[in-house]
Amino acid sequence: MNKKKYMGLAVISAMMMLSVTAWATNEGPLTISADTLSYDGNTGRAEASGNVVITQQDKTMTGANGWYNTKTREASLEGGVSMIGDNMSMSAQSVHSVNDNQFSAEGDVHLQRDNRQIFGDSVEYNSDTEYGKVVGNAKLIAEGTTLTGNQVEGWLKEIRAVAQGGVTFNNPDKNVSGSADRATYTQTPNQNDGVVLLTGSAHAVQNGNVLNAPELKLYLKDNSAETLGGRSTLVITPN
Repeated sequence: MNKKKYMGLAVISAMMMLSVTAWATNEGPLTISADTLSYDGNTGRAEASGNVVITQQDKTMTGANGWYNTKTREASLEGGVSMIGDNMSMSAQSVHSVNDNQFSAEGDVHLQRDNRQIFGDSVEYNSDTEYGKVVGNAKLIAEGTTLTGNQVEGWLKEIRAVAQGGVTFNNPDKNVSGSADRATYTQTPNQNDGVVLLTGSAHAVQNGNVLNAPELKLYLKDNSAETLGGRSTLVITPN
């Protein structure tokens, strides 16, 4: 293995930093309004149709049609869904939440919290386990870095993210980009020791210098890279 002090890559795991939680009945009074609204006191299910607006504390959610069950704590909303909170927003074609702690969003999903964003065809998130999964045209944007793949998973508690399938990353501020079949990001909480492992046709470029290998391990703390898995190539562009 040959460690080359070659690039200062700052791949940021947006999924490690971004959490969006569906509305929950234990957060305070919940208000539902719509053009047509019905409620069954026996089952606890409220049906809403036409310009649905759901509000609770700082969150407002809108859509075309939906329902909410006060007993099972399950909800569904579809038709141009949007949710706006104090420091976050979400848009999708449909959203389904279960047990106040898990939600799934489908169709042109866009989540944003502060300056971090997630895009994808579908997104699942559990606020108890702090596990999230983005499937289909997955894209994460945070701290100037964009990470894309067919699928991205994140575990917030242990600070780990895995991107799979046609993975790319780009950070214009550090003039670095790359690609691989799979990328894994890990970091110790509250420590500047992030490590990015690119697996399968790993390729990285910074300031015109190119590094290709079966696997690349990038250490963010000391701006170094380690080639793994076999024969590698480093192409240095003269200044």
